Amino acid sequence: MTKTTSKKLSDRLLQYGALSAAALGAADASGQIVYTDITDQVLNVGDMYDVDMTAAGTIFTINNPSGLGGGNAALAFPSSGGAFVGFTSAGFQYPLLLSFGQVIDGAAGYTAAGVRGDLNYYGCAYSNSQWCGDVTDGYLGVSFQFSGNTHYGWIRLDTDVNGDNIMTVKDFAYESTPDAQIMAGDNALSIDEFELRRITHFYDAETKILSLDSQAPLNEMRVFNILGQEALKVGLSDTHSEINMSGLQAGIYIAKITGYNNATKTIKLVIK
Repeated sequence: MTKTTSKKLSDRLLQYGALSAAALGAADASGQIVYTDITDQVLNVGDMYDVDMTAAGTIFTINNPSGLGGGNAALAFPSSGGAFVGFTSAGFQYPLLLSFGQVIDGAAGYTAAGVRGDLNYYGCAYSNSQWCGDVTDGYLGVSFQFSGNTHYGWIRLDTDVNGDNIMTVKDFAYESTPDAQIMAGDNALSIDEFELRRITHFYDAETKILSLDSQAPLNEMRVFNILGQEALKVGLSDTHSEINMSGLQAGIYIAKITGYNNATKTIKLVIK
């Protein structure tokens, strides 16, 4: 689902109280964010997914390639005129791993336009790789040309290169006002959706208990295996829950957590 939302950034920052004071001081211009929420795209080795920021051919391809000698990689390919918040070193392009609220604008620093970005290559054997280990809800900052103008946006990803070797593309957004900054994760969410994003989870492999904590009450959790089959459904009613996962076989699962007003968040679970 794609939505365009008018908003004044300083008002939203004051309301949510989640971004830095420095960002608040710099974000006083009105703009329109075009946000696209997709069904999580789980990329196994050999899969790729095209993120079309504008629905008009502005594409960033997220790639979990197969057949590379020496290891696995997480790669991203921009369309012509596109680039990533990051840097160039020894001729290679390294997109930065951004966290929620980091500013994406003309001063951020970018990789070479139109050139492949190496998020993680050979399990971070290349020291400049940023997306190392098991990354959940990382943000890829992007810049691109659209109708002759420069726009900034973000793509939210999970990566686990040389672990389970799975990547997940979750959602993306861009600022439709040319040259206007956007902050990683900013999509003019409702307060309920915003609070649900702040959920934390911990899985204890010994007790097989999954602990969930959130700022807003939760309603339900549904767990799916990598084939998309529902493996578990649990009703929730509070901001803290402890769920026994012992009935699940060892493997990788996607848990879809629903909160108030049907706001949702998905997390990856590795059951051993």
